[in-house]
Amino acid sequence: MKQIGNIMRYIVIVLLDIAVMLVFHSYINFLLLIGLILFPVYSFVGVMQARDKLSVRIEAPFEPMVRGEEFDVRFIITNESWFPLVNVNLELDVSNIFYGNLGKHVLNIPVRAKKETKVTYPVVMEYCGRFHIEVSGISLMDVLGIRELKKKVNESAECLVLPCGIERNKEAGQIYLRGITEAMESKERGYDFSDVTGIREYIPGDKLQDIHWKLSVKKDELMVKERVNMSAMQLNILVDISNDENMCAEGVLELSDSVTKAFVTRNMPFTVHYYSSNVGELRSCYINNEIERRNWIEMMMYDSCYSGDIDLEASFLIKNPGGGSYLYIGRINGDIVDEDAILGDKMTAAILKNGTV
Repeated sequence: MKQIGNIMRYIVIVLLDIAVMLVFHSYINFLLLIGLILFPVYSFVGVMQARDKLSVRIEAPFEPMVRGEEFDVRFIITNESWFPLVNVNLELDVSNIFYGNLGKHVLNIPVRAKKETKVTYPVVMEYCGRFHIEVSGISLMDVLGIRELKKKVNESAECLVLPCGIERNKEAGQIYLRGITEAMESKERGYDFSDVTGIREYIPGDKLQDIHWKLSVKKDELMVKERVNMSAMQLNILVDISNDENMCAEGVLELSDSVTKAFVTRNMPFTVHYYSSNVGELRSCYINNEIERRNWIEMMMYDSCYSGDIDLEASFLIKNPGGGSYLYIGRINGDIVDEDAILGDKMTAAILKNGTV
């Protein structure tokens, strides 16, 4: 419709020029008429040449960004032809792959001839995840605005956007110590939490509950299960990244960032477990320092959240018979005891639990 309007306006201009030329017998209007007749040819040929020699490159920050902070995405459009383009539309697909959200935008820019045109596109992510932007196509309009050509493009860039939770050092330290204490007490009661590192001969002073009775009968001598030293014990953390209409996964991510950052700051090692949609099972990461912690969060951002159909705790307990103490970070289901929980946003909490299969 817009092209038809531009054609009608151009025809009116040509007719007016012809009328003026006939009335005043103007040589200048005659030359102008020739130009008006030839100009559409120049415009149509120019847009065709530019389409074949137009390319786009996208630059996004290499380092992960923080949710809520503005960062820039740059588009570099190179036009190697001699024809400038007044009206170029970049068709953009913008998505957060972690949440599966997709939006479409159109960026309209003029492009110079034989030069690079650089455009900065400011972005602020409302949610954490993996920001992905792709130029799916380019729409080029000739100078007269009459002829539109399209070109398929497959250029993309992405950037991780990480959570930034508030400081919870005191709360996290207290809940960690309670979790370790419960685990140590359970060990004293004789539970086997799959922390056996080897089998050796009995040494006077070894505890009776550590004796491997079946193997001792076969070897006709006492054999003892060698366990992890108490100082090497660490807390298991279950991060439930299932999502709902209230975007509870966002609250889980921020709370997980706060709690795990506090643990690392206090030199408290832990193992984090979460369900990976990419591999279809639980993934576990042992965290002992800030580099390992950030690597885990970034790895989780390359995964995706899921619906609430997966029972993370049941899956964990099946792999860890006996359960022991673990810290569950996820949606709140029912009442919680304040001293065993740290409350987060969007109806989420970090809750210290003890479970068995």
